[in-house]
Amino acid sequence: MSRRTFLSLSTAVAAGAAATSLTGCGSSTKKTGEAASSKVKLPSYVPFAGISPDLAPNAKGLSAGFLSYPKDLVQSVAKTPGDGSKITMLTEIWTQPPTPKGSNAYWKKLDKELGVDLTAILGTDPGYEEKFSAVVAGGDLPDLLWIPPNQGIQHIAELLEAKCADITEYVSGDAVKRYPNLAAMTPAHWKTAVVNGKIWGAPVPYPAFGQVFGGNPKVWAKADGIQASSPDEFLAKCKEVTGDKVWALEPIYVNTASVMSQCFGAPNKWRQNKDGSLTWFQDTDEYLEALNFVLKLKKAGVFYPGNPKMADAYTKMAQGSIGACVFANPFNARKDTRVQDPGLAAEILIPFAAGGRKPNHHYHLGTIGYTAVKKGDEKRVRMLLDVLNYLAAPFGSKEREFLEYGTEGEDFTYDKNGFPTRTKQGKQQVEGLFSGLQTSTTSPFAIIASSFPGDERAQDVKDVYAAEKKLLATAIQNPVVGHYSDAYTQHYGRMQTEAGDLVNDIVSGRKKLSEWKPFWAEWKNKGLDQMAKEFALSIEKSA
Repeated sequence: MSRRTFLSLSTAVAAGAAATSLTGCGSSTKKTGEAASSKVKLPSYVPFAGISPDLAPNAKGLSAGFLSYPKDLVQSVAKTPGDGSKITMLTEIWTQPPTPKGSNAYWKKLDKELGVDLTAILGTDPGYEEKFSAVVAGGDLPDLLWIPPNQGIQHIAELLEAKCADITEYVSGDAVKRYPNLAAMTPAHWKTAVVNGKIWGAPVPYPAFGQVFGGNPKVWAKADGIQASSPDEFLAKCKEVTGDKVWALEPIYVNTASVMSQCFGAPNKWRQNKDGSLTWFQDTDEYLEALNFVLKLKKAGVFYPGNPKMADAYTKMAQGSIGACVFANPFNARKDTRVQDPGLAAEILIPFAAGGRKPNHHYHLGTIGYTAVKKGDEKRVRMLLDVLNYLAAPFGSKEREFLEYGTEGEDFTYDKNGFPTRTKQGKQQVEGLFSGLQTSTTSPFAIIASSFPGDERAQDVKDVYAAEKKLLATAIQNPVVGHYSDAYTQHYGRMQTEAGDLVNDIVSGRKKLSEWKPFWAEWKNKGLDQMAKEFALSIEKSA
């Protein structure tokens, strides 16, 4: 997943998003989404029991860990899901596009496995929101439609009601057991697919943990590692490693402010006050103090002198010219660094206490949206749910190995440690298509050794698992996850764009820190207060 998308995902707070208007959907939906969504009966949770992890997960979000690749794979789907018909899917890929279907042997085998003739419309980042709007405006909605939580798409509720199938009766409660791989998703995953009191699609699970700094240990060795016990110590370490064409931190100031706000005890997107009201995290003293600390870092000269939206910070970190970057979560910090340099094991900064408060690590939303199903008769909708159930096949299953790696001997081989490794053909034909399939839906996240490049895969799993355990000590949930706000879908995108621009202006010296609070005072009248009221109402109704 790209930097722009995963970093904006960290600010996503509920199903639906904002900014780009959809045409052809109408706007007749009554604004009752926040109240109705609090009452829906979520699907029953039945964890996959076909394979046991080496490191156990827990209910607080700690991920399962697998240190090796299973020799004996299990079957997770009883029969071919499709009925031989044509289906279309709109999704997004995060790597190079695959070989076109006409000359892609894997794609043809995928069709046979799924029992359908699949046409995949593969969007890219940036650009997915424009493709999404263009496809919807064309009038012929795809059978499967990935809806991200944050990519500037407005009037999602209207689109769903007008064009998509309400799948509540097919998956609510024990009904989901007909689709065992979908049943392995937690209630927290399903909450993100609820709009207007109805379940609209299969969630796309994502790691439970949120943004962290990942550091190049070779850079931070000079300062005895990246870990710090206070802002002063962290600043001193940043100064110590900066010099000789090396800078401690990437220049994406808004992400540094977000991670530092965890240290200063800022809430996870929203604070639920004693009277039930909500306060946006950037409109708190804790965030303001964190932003002021980012200013101190800037004045100390520890940020790489680049664009606040630079795209190659990970490469520069691997090369040693940047000491640390913000990553979506601990797993990505280690994996993405290994991708840049298989011999480089990123160290994950655990939030330290600042401002006289204990740190709050911010859990992620838990999904990257959901895939909705086009309206149709029950037989058609259930067939499409069967296809999604196949795509959600878990690690350790035959279906998951085929989806991710293709056919042994053609698309992948097993290395000396038993891990599947894509061949040249696999990279060309499988990798890009699997990226899109995985975006449409996938199994609940686990730390899997085969996910990491390099020769220290088992250790990578142990290290990420250990970091997650440390983050659990201070991790807090976003209180509005699973709740819906019409005002959020209307205003959130523009609000966050303007807030990010102001952070950059303040840290760069073009504007003053004193302009931060007036900005939020103005936004309270432009939609922020309404978001807070609607989310608070939904929470109250569900209590």
